[in-house]
Amino acid sequence: MMVCLGTLCAAPTARGQELVAHPTSFTVLLDFAALRNPAIPRPLLPIWIESVQIPPASTVAPSAEPATDSTISGLPEAPQPPHTVVRVRLRSIPGLNDRVYLRLFFDDRADAHPVVTAWSDTGGCQFTSDPLGAGLDLPASEALSIPTQGANYLEIDVPGDGSNIRQALLTTLKTSTVETAIDFSAPPSHSATNAVVDPFGNTPSQPVTENDTYLFGRIRATLEPGVIKLSPPNAAAQSGTSEQQTFVSFDFNLESAPLLAFVALDILNADPLAPLQAWVNDQAVGPLVPQFPDLADPAYHGLAQSLQPMRFCYAGWLHGQLVLRGSALRAGQNTITLQLPADASPAAIRSIELQLKHNWKALDYTLAP
Repeated sequence: MMVCLGTLCAAPTARGQELVAHPTSFTVLLDFAALRNPAIPRPLLPIWIESVQIPPASTVAPSAEPATDSTISGLPEAPQPPHTVVRVRLRSIPGLNDRVYLRLFFDDRADAHPVVTAWSDTGGCQFTSDPLGAGLDLPASEALSIPTQGANYLEIDVPGDGSNIRQALLTTLKTSTVETAIDFSAPPSHSATNAVVDPFGNTPSQPVTENDTYLFGRIRATLEPGVIKLSPPNAAAQSGTSEQQTFVSFDFNLESAPLLAFVALDILNADPLAPLQAWVNDQAVGPLVPQFPDLADPAYHGLAQSLQPMRFCYAGWLHGQLVLRGSALRAGQNTITLQLPADASPAAIRSIELQLKHNWKALDYTLAP
């Protein structure tokens, strides 16, 4: 089937299809650079949002606090560094915007962590997020579920001129019931949304386990719980510094080889065309490819280079797995190495774990001749 000029063109014997636009009556994608440009028309806002304002970055005095050993009573306190505030004023429509989904797209700078808050007109703070990002200097996104009953406006506060916050997706939430087994309840996610389903199909990350666990013949072990930033080999060579990490290796011992194995992790700023490569015991075993969400997701961040086709990376955490034959591992010492291809963009990985499938008393299998 061919795609041409916004319609689907089918072969003469095939049934024609119409291109139907997905309605987004209660959703808006705010582009902060466009909002700052008076020459660009303001976006149409859903009924539950009254206005969006971005005042110029300002220097403000901190709130009054009791004097400590490091302050002298009676002297004026030093002003805080300049910061930028995006204010989203809400209309109260009970049943429609009692909870709001906000996903912020930003460059994750160590000196400019955004914070999202919800306020009433009387100055009461209804909600405050943790500082977003980990200071990895990579495109990132974070999602929040914000209770807005009693709140009149939301604020996105970021140190500096606000140039590192790019977009925000806002929509309203509805509640649905999900049933889970008592012994296998869904674990909490790394994501700030927790039980909120991502509208573009991004599966939630699984939290790492502190100890190795065994279930139905499966052993699950954490290789690294923290965050590791990786640079492609050519970027490290061009920078002329050894500070950039280009690969990571994990050494571990096994009592016996498994029947099947997984390497699972989360990756930030993944390039769909340049996936993370893996080696097991010095043998290449292929790419570790995450499950990418719907291409409508605004987290696909474009990179345009002169005389090159546009490349995309995903500005958010994605969960991925690499499936290994059991024979790739052996009893005794093993090594797993992960490295980005030379043409990839920098990325970060976290929550690296190993799952091993072994024989057990109720393993179901068929003997083939």
